[in-house]
Amino acid sequence: MGSLSELEVHLAPKTLFKLFGILPITDTIVMMWMVMAILISLALIFRAKMKYLPSGFQNFVEWSLGGLYGFMESVGGKEAKRHFTIFITFFLLILFSNWIGLALGIISEKLGFLRAPTSDLNSTIALALTAFAYFEYQAVKAHGFLGYLGHFFNFKALFTQGGMGIIHFFVGLLHIISELVRPVALSLRLFGNIFGGEIVLVVAFLLVRGLVPVPFMMLEFVVGLIQAFVFSTLFLTFTVLNTAHAEEEHH
Repeated sequence: MGSLSELEVHLAPKTLFKLFGILPITDTIVMMWMVMAILISLALIFRAKMKYLPSGFQNFVEWSLGGLYGFMESVGGKEAKRHFTIFITFFLLILFSNWIGLALGIISEKLGFLRAPTSDLNSTIALALTAFAYFEYQAVKAHGFLGYLGHFFNFKALFTQGGMGIIHFFVGLLHIISELVRPVALSLRLFGNIFGGEIVLVVAFLLVRGLVPVPFMMLEFVVGLIQAFVFSTLFLTFTVLNTAHAEEEHH
């Protein structure tokens, strides 16, 4: 049975080298690069082998994309489909990042424990901030810069609606908090679930050395899929919410 110190060694981020002697490159960064290389390679291969009349695996891919298209329309209407590219990018990047920790997460004396990129809080924060920047940009694009600020600082209601205007003004200020909480929730939810799963797997490996805890790996396989879908869906929901008000105001 492994000790607590051994568990900490396996789960602690490892700096492999320093870029330009300053920037530390950890194992999770290298794993993220690996995921990106895999996705880009698969995209190029699939594009080269696409046929006008689909069959086999291409049928499955097109069926899956069609299902996601339909799901996006059910969440945010037809306008949500224009965010499909970034939606599917987040989904695949997070999905492969979650699963690569299972595929290569081997404890051995030589390799050590190869962690999923999303088990590092730095990676999930970067993903959440990218999502945050996107749906804030879409909000400004939909409302205009001053119009979007008006949702948070409703001075017009303050001077034209009397007592209710004061309430509307402070509700707008509360929206600032809810807006800033979104990237925090996105990053912590993804990190907590994947990192927690890796703790379970490491403990299982340490308890039964030489054996593969298949039930735990199957569970984490499903969790990885669910968390990729949850992150992407929340991203889509926040984007739709930030742009929907403009359409309501026009109506």
